[in-house]
Amino acid sequence: MKIDRIITGILSLALASVLFLTFCSCTESRNASHRKGTLIIGETSAYESLNPMHTTDAHARDIYQQLFLLLLKENSDLLTFSPQLARSWEFSEDRKDLTFHLRDDVLWSDGVKVTANDVKATFNIQIDPDVLWSGRHLKKYIDSVSVVDDYTVVYHFNHVYPYQVMDVNDGPILPAHFIEKFERSEIRSVPIEEFPTDGPFRIGEWEKGQSLTLVPNENYFESGKPYLSKVIFKIIPDQMTLITQLRAGEIDCMETAPPAEVDMLRKNHPELRIYEFDGRGYVYLGWNGSRTPFDNVRVRRALSHAINRKMIIDNLYYGLAKECIGPFPPVVWAYDPDITPIPYDPAEAVRILEEEGFEDTDGDGYLEKDGEPFEFELLTNQGNQVRADIQIMVQEQLKKVGVKVIPVTMEWTVMLSRHKAGDFDAVVSAWRASSKADLSPIWSCDARNEEGYNRVNYCDPVVDSLNALAASMLDFDEARPLFHKVQRMIYEAQPYTFLYVRSELLILNKRFTGAVPDAVSTFNNLHEWRVD
Repeated sequence: MKIDRIITGILSLALASVLFLTFCSCTESRNASHRKGTLIIGETSAYESLNPMHTTDAHARDIYQQLFLLLLKENSDLLTFSPQLARSWEFSEDRKDLTFHLRDDVLWSDGVKVTANDVKATFNIQIDPDVLWSGRHLKKYIDSVSVVDDYTVVYHFNHVYPYQVMDVNDGPILPAHFIEKFERSEIRSVPIEEFPTDGPFRIGEWEKGQSLTLVPNENYFESGKPYLSKVIFKIIPDQMTLITQLRAGEIDCMETAPPAEVDMLRKNHPELRIYEFDGRGYVYLGWNGSRTPFDNVRVRRALSHAINRKMIIDNLYYGLAKECIGPFPPVVWAYDPDITPIPYDPAEAVRILEEEGFEDTDGDGYLEKDGEPFEFELLTNQGNQVRADIQIMVQEQLKKVGVKVIPVTMEWTVMLSRHKAGDFDAVVSAWRASSKADLSPIWSCDARNEEGYNRVNYCDPVVDSLNALAASMLDFDEARPLFHKVQRMIYEAQPYTFLYVRSELLILNKRFTGAVPDAVSTFNNLHEWRVD
């Protein structure tokens, strides 16, 4: 009888195992069966890195935020937040402690649960100088992070200011059980493909410089999402080639397009939907202030007088841009709309340059000073036709005042490397401004290093102190006039010739629905896109 019971038990267990395996298999099949469609997104720029502790590229951030969750999701107003990894959060009465209550149903892609230990471990590497994370300055007012239990974590501040939640939220949460395998100095060089992820996607395949494929993370906590079975970022370093492929249906989506082509696409391609929205990006011509003569503010202002920004906008942007008048784009609350742009005035440019000792001594049409011709390389990245056109227009405009411009284009990662190292004369580039009203990451004296963003060697201690004061104020109405003063001081110095603020674009085949691009990110809800 005992043996019969044992045999019966074994048979029952075996049958239960078969049923369990069958159920799991069917469940996985059902979970995956709703996914359909491959979205191909055309991009002109390859990614230098996708490791969140290494890259400073805004496009790379759009990718790694598909792989890793933030504590909170930033809303389109650039000021408020919604739950993501954290279900809820609250300050202590004195605003010195900020407590987050985490979801208890989030897994890393290797099956390990996401807990408060991951939050604490991430903070520890973010502030470690050996890691060299570019956002380390954002954590300077956070003394420590403590774990209350597996799903409760507290950030302890030494200072009360308006961006405490924003600074905590900057940087995705990384897996403690993985990053603790490495020396701190090694973390930024770990390939992204090796990281367990907890976001809606994971890396499927990455052919450097050619394509990046994202596939659904089957452990993602929002059941049923992503809806797409695959997303491919296809690297084609030429916008016109991308337009051709978009028309032919070889790609489904692109973020930017030569503005001259946008109206044509609207008229002739009803299968495409064009989203136009306010963004945080502005395009500039940056002067390397560590090199002569760009270390002279009067020379920089003279060059800005000689550059016809309105002509550039009218000829290249067809109503999709407006002149930039400072380091904040209009979507940021601290933006000063009343700055008077430096006027286009070639005669004034010539007068200033003459006063600074530049003259055409040999009659060749170009200025010299101390026997050295006034000529410089103007750098930008390949594949961006608008920036290439800007190079040519600036070359022609500065030629009229006796300055020789040599346009140079390079593959994106090579150009970025030179830009970060300060190995350039001048550059046509762009920033996606932070949603936080704080100019220190780009304009402070402390940010003048290869890991910082102040790549033109601008430094004004008064700007630093006024900006720090404004950024510390809880009352935005009190902070606003200080921010306005800082913007005006930077604009007067013209470390950049600020060119234009562009309208952001997303061009998407109408087969795909659900896209809600905004100033936070073009792909902020990519996991909700689907084939119609």
